[in-house]
Amino acid sequence: MVVSALVSLLVGLMAGGVFPSTWLERGDPPAWMAVTGEVLVVLGLVLEIGALVVMVRSGSYRADRESRLWAVSLGRRRELTRAVRRGVVGSPDDLPWLRTAAAQLIRQRRFVPLFGGLVTMNLGQVLLSLIPMWFVLFGVFGVMFTLACWQILRDATRAEAFLREHPGDPAVSVSTGSR
Repeated sequence: MVVSALVSLLVGLMAGGVFPSTWLERGDPPAWMAVTGEVLVVLGLVLEIGALVVMVRSGSYRADRESRLWAVSLGRRRELTRAVRRGVVGSPDDLPWLRTAAAQLIRQRRFVPLFGGLVTMNLGQVLLSLIPMWFVLFGVFGVMFTLACWQILRDATRAEAFLREHPGDPAVSVSTGSR
């Protein structure tokens, strides 16, 4: 949220004329850079579409959309996620909910290729335009996406360890759908 606020501030400052005009002028990229930018934009788009198709066809999108976790409050979901990350079970009644939360954390790996496609597409756009301010914004968003991917992969590993440590009813730990 803080990073989004900072980016919004940068965009507002750009609109207010705070930055020198050279920071906002479109550059003329060399031919090799323009071709590289076009290739990266297309590659990022293909990666995005491929990740979306895999996400829908694998059923993970539907499983999360129909998850039992939507029936509980946001605070309770955070509590369950923290418990899965730490590998602790507060009470035996929480175990099915914790398994459901762990399965959902594992499925969130599907966002890594989506973020990778976005970053690749943005890099291609930056290379096509050569606007110095866009390089700054790309750096901020690149760091944001990198940290998000790192956290997703770390949480998925912890969730897998939680499910190995607390095996249970396969219907609960594998499928989080409401059916």
